Order: sequence, then C-alpha cells, then structure tokens
Amino acid sequence: MKDHNSGSKESAHTVTTFQEARLQHSENLRQNIVHAAASLLQEHGPEAVTVRRVAERMECSTKIIYNLFGKKEGLAKYLYMEGCSLLSQSFESVPQQASFESYFRDLAYAYWDFGITQSSFYQLMFGGSFAEFKPDAESLQETATALKQITSLVAAAIEQGMLKENDLLLAVRMIWAPLHGVVHLYLGGHIESEEAAKRLYDHTLSMVILSLVGVSSNG
Repeated sequence: MKDHNSGSKESAHTVTTFQEARLQHSENLRQNIVHAAASLLQEHGPEAVTVRRVAERMECSTKIIYNLFGKKEGLAKYLYMEGCSLLSQSFESVPQQASFESYFRDLAYAYWDFGITQSSFYQLMFGGSFAEFKPDAESLQETATALKQITSLVAAAIEQGMLKENDLLLAVRMIWAPLHGVVHLYLGGHIESEEAAKRLYDHTLSMVILSLVGVSSNG
C-alpha cells in the first residue's frame, strides 16, 4: 500500500536539501571572495580593496558582493576575522614552555612576526587602515580568541602570584599596548629600519616583563 505521506516527506526533504545546498554555496562563495580580497590587501594594501576590484578578481558582478556583504565595511569585517584567524594560528604554533618569561617572549615574537609578515592585515585590525570599519562586538570577541594564549599565560601567572598586577585585563593591556606601539610606529614609517624596530621591540619587551614580574634575565 502506498504511503500517502511519502510524497510530502520527499518534497520537504528536497526543499531542505536545496536550502542547505544554497546556503553552502553562499558560504563557499563568501569565503572565495574574502580570500580574493585578502590577496588584494596583501599585494597592494588596503586602498586596493574595493568592491569593484574584488569583483574583477573574482570575475563576478559587484551585485553579488553587495548581496553577501552589504557595504565595503561588511567585507572589511570578514577580512578582520580572517586576520584574527591568522594571528591565532601564529600564537598556536608557539610551543608551550614551563618558564613564564621564555614562553611569554616567544609569544611576543610571534606577534612581531605577524605584524611584519602580515602587515596589511595588521594595519586593518590594529592600525585603522579601513576608516569606514570599526570592530563590533563579534570582531572584538574574535580578537580576544586570537589572544587567548597570552591571556591564559597571564592568568596562570597571576594565579601563581608571579605578577605585580592582579587585574587580568589590565595586565594584558599593559603587554599589548607597548608592543603594538613599536610595530605600529615601524609600519607607519616612524622607525628607520626593521633592524632598529626589532631592537626597540626587544627592549620594550624586557621593560614589559620588568614592570609585570620585577625581574628580566634577558633584559
């Protein structure tokens, strides 16, 4: 005997499958567009990332990009998230160490390397190179996730009574602000060479450790 409901079940399944396929296609297309925009960002800087130029690289209409991202700010947000992912990968590649200072220095050098090798992403995320874009709550949460290795290390050091500062957020900002300052000054052309910037970064890092821990064996 034929199930009278089988047709409707098959129809519902077909609709669900079609909707899922369409969503998957949209997500794949969105990722491809973000990667194209990221390539333009790295190759030519933030001024090159326009909806028109991304569409040209993708060989698609600008309408598709506007439909998926809205204005340029929407595309900038996805590039920001991509940058957070790259920064997170940089930190995650650093092996953990028993010594707070050794592990902390290695994480700080990973941050330096990210700023230098992914300078366009860095400028977008932390340098304000996209004037139209300001990080929203979701973007800031992605930043916090990217910094989780440093945050976790500092939290453990506070718990063990190793640091002078017991406020976790303040301690992380005490680390981040001066290190960012050196990278930002260098990328902005205010330090004459990468070698000079690296020396300043090393010195700043030792000062940060001294201010947090009170000693610096490598300072």
